[in-house]
Amino acid sequence: MQGPRIPEHVPNHVVRDFDHVGAPEIKRDAFAVYRKAPSDRVFFSPLNGGYWVLTRAADIRAALQQPELFSSSATGIPAQPDRKEKLFPLELDPPEHRPHRQALAPYFTPKVVAAKAAAIQQVCVDLLEPLAARGQCEFIADFAQPFPTTIFTAMLGLPNSESKQFVDWNNVLLYDFASPERRAAAGEDINHYLHGLIEQRAAHPQGDLLSGLLSTTIHGQPVSAEVVQNFTFLLFVAGLDTVTAALSFSFRFLADHPQHRRLLVENPNLIAAAVEELLRVFSFVNMGRTVVNDVTFAGVELKAGDRVLTSTTLAGSDPDEFPDPLRIEFNRPASRHLAFGAGPHRCAGSHLAREELRIALREWHLRIPDYEVTDAHPIEMHGGGAMGMKRLTLRWPASADQE
Repeated sequence: MQGPRIPEHVPNHVVRDFDHVGAPEIKRDAFAVYRKAPSDRVFFSPLNGGYWVLTRAADIRAALQQPELFSSSATGIPAQPDRKEKLFPLELDPPEHRPHRQALAPYFTPKVVAAKAAAIQQVCVDLLEPLAARGQCEFIADFAQPFPTTIFTAMLGLPNSESKQFVDWNNVLLYDFASPERRAAAGEDINHYLHGLIEQRAAHPQGDLLSGLLSTTIHGQPVSAEVVQNFTFLLFVAGLDTVTAALSFSFRFLADHPQHRRLLVENPNLIAAAVEELLRVFSFVNMGRTVVNDVTFAGVELKAGDRVLTSTTLAGSDPDEFPDPLRIEFNRPASRHLAFGAGPHRCAGSHLAREELRIALREWHLRIPDYEVTDAHPIEMHGGGAMGMKRLTLRWPASADQE
């Protein structure tokens, strides 16, 4: 972790230690750091290279909606200065961002996602039916990872058998913090695989995502294979782990709160609202932005080059927008949560993610209505730009005919 750094323009009275990346309590509860965050509207943490932290949903939303003030060109806190390539379109600012975003958007519209609903449901059922009779599972490895990964490999026109390799790469790339070398090697393996696959699709197009992207134009020019590979790598990194994390945090809560779980079992029509409420309370994406020009924002003076944390976790727990924010209410009035971000970089795959989460909650509770967290293995979480869970072991009565 980078050591403390307090720029000269930061007054001492706004400095607070806040470590959303490596605080010890994160491993057991990734949200503990945020529950203890200072109540100041904005403060400066000298940890992880130094960065401002916005705590109010309105300020976070405003920052995300103003890319001319808050650049996405390097999104990590701490930054990764050794990484030269940008992830398209995540790390592009307007006006360069828009045409790249438009190239991806047609593959994730509500209409396109609705057409995939039956196939998504079948993937879910195929995973769940063997689990139901077992009476227990390692939720991450047995369901939360293979579910979105199998859907992703299908979008690439690959057979289900390829999804295990993607899961293995995903595990190393996103969770093997003890070995930067292994993570780098996994990234290289993914890119090498995608490079070969893109070459195949360029020579022999099919009706899949890669073939479609290869036929797209940006600024009147065909999209290069390199840009398609960048798109696809971003979808791999951002699309798989986020659904896995949302499923993990949601099912951990439901396992520990049988009254909420029973509501979904007895009232499946609540599932769509439950997805939104669980996304709000367990928002886990904490995006970094870089200040473009000196500006007064949220009552403090920001200088060009300052890093700013726009945390969806803090936004979702802001009492100014959500009364009693830590209380989970599936019938809470529709809220403007920021789980998918805001502004030009709002998650392009939000419709697909919501569909996957709704189907998972529905199909799981049809087959496994009662379950709990076991003590067999400790829960493991991680913090950072996208929080997640490495392990979650669940058990239930080993019968398909549960009451």
